[in-house]
Amino acid sequence: QCSDFRLQNRQFESIDTQVLGVSVDSAAVQKAYSASLGGLPYPVLADFHPKGEMSDSFGVYNEERGVSKRAIVIIDKQGIIRFHRIYEGELPEAKDILEEVKAVIGEE
Repeated sequence: QCSDFRLQNRQFESIDTQVLGVSVDSAAVQKAYSASLGGLPYPVLADFHPKGEMSDSFGVYNEERGVSKRAIVIIDKQGIIRFHRIYEGELPEAKDILEEVKAVIGEE
């Protein structure tokens, strides 16, 4: 999924949108993971301490497993959540999320 968003990142930027990755792993783990993918053109945030606090605030933290669920959250510039979905199986393609973002901002 990270690689898919990497490939589509310029399209997100072209409509004044910032992609962010979030994981409960530490910043060091995030950096190593990003490097293993050849680098990511968008920030990856560490929801590490207190572990899962940000994920929990969006209702996507799995307390039992100690990890975040796979989810996409689209927040507009006013801080309003415009799209929120948890993915249990198949992950969405970045191009489909790009279409969701365009719908939120009213761009054809």
